[in-house]
Amino acid sequence: MNIQQMRIVQAIADHGSFREAAKRLYLSQPSLSQAVKELETELEVQLFERTNQGARLTAEGSEFLDHAQPILSQVAQLQTRFSSKQAANQTFTIASQHYDFTAGIFSELLQEFPDCRQFRLLETTTLKVITDVQQYRSEFGILYLNEQNQAGLERLLQGAQLSFEALGRFRPHVFLRAAHPLTEKRQLSLRDLAPYPQVRFLQEDERYSFFSEDLIDFAPSPQVVHVSDRGTMVQLLQQTDLYGTGSGIVAQPERQGLAFLPLIDASEGEIILIKKNARPLSVIGEHFLAKLRQHLAAFPTDI
Repeated sequence: MNIQQMRIVQAIADHGSFREAAKRLYLSQPSLSQAVKELETELEVQLFERTNQGARLTAEGSEFLDHAQPILSQVAQLQTRFSSKQAANQTFTIASQHYDFTAGIFSELLQEFPDCRQFRLLETTTLKVITDVQQYRSEFGILYLNEQNQAGLERLLQGAQLSFEALGRFRPHVFLRAAHPLTEKRQLSLRDLAPYPQVRFLQEDERYSFFSEDLIDFAPSPQVVHVSDRGTMVQLLQQTDLYGTGSGIVAQPERQGLAFLPLIDASEGEIILIKKNARPLSVIGEHFLAKLRQHLAAFPTDI
C-alpha cells in the first residue's frame, strides 16, 4: 500500500469513474486499474462496485477512504510546506546505467510533452540507479541483466521492494576505435581481447561483480581504466587501443569514430526496467517505455 494508491481511491470516489480519475491524475487507465487491483488483492477486499454508470465505493471502500483521507491531508500539508505541487506534477525523472539511446527518446518527449517543465535523466552507477528508484526520486530505472549478475541483482531488487521487467535482449559487443587493430575482424572472442587494455565504468563497490556494467567476466586485461562518465570513455576509446563492452544498441556508432563488434563467446543479456512495486507509471513514463521497446526491437540479437 502506498500514497499513490490512496490518491487513486480518493480520485475515483470523487469523480465516479476510473477513466475520469486517470485523466485527473495524469495516469493511463490500465495503470490506474492495475493499482486498484493490487491494492484490493493486498487488503483482500473489494473497494469499488463497477456499474454501467461508473464506479462507487463499497462499504469496505468507504471505510478504507475514511482512514486514508487524514493521511492524504497530512501529505498535502507536507507538499505545501516543502515543495511546489505544480512543479511535482510537471517533472519526469528516470535513472539509468550509461546508455546513449535514452537521450534520443528524451528528445522526442520534449516535443510531445511541452507542459512538462522538468525532465531529469540521471546516468549513473548501478547502485545509485536502484537507490534513486527506491527513494522515489526516479519513476523507474534502466539496467542490464545477464547470467553473471542476475542472482545478485535480483536479491538486491527484492530487498529494495523493486520489481523488474525485461524490455529486450542483446548480444554483448566490444566497442573500440575505428582504426583499432581488431576491427579487421567481423567478430571477436575473449582470446582476441586478452592483449589489450580495457575501460570500465566506475562503481561504488568493486567487490561485488553484479554492480559492474562490464558485460563479460574473464581474466583481467593487462591494464584497466575506470571512468565515471560516457563522454570520457568515448574520448579514451577514440585515442587509444582501449576497448569496452556494451549492448551494441547504439545508433550510428561511426559518427563517434567507433566500431562495435559482436563477442561470440559471451551469453546474451537483457535490458530491464526497474520500479517500485505497485507504483503505476505516469503518462510520460508509458510513452517513454513504448518508445524504448520499439527502439530495442529494431536491433537484432543474432549478429
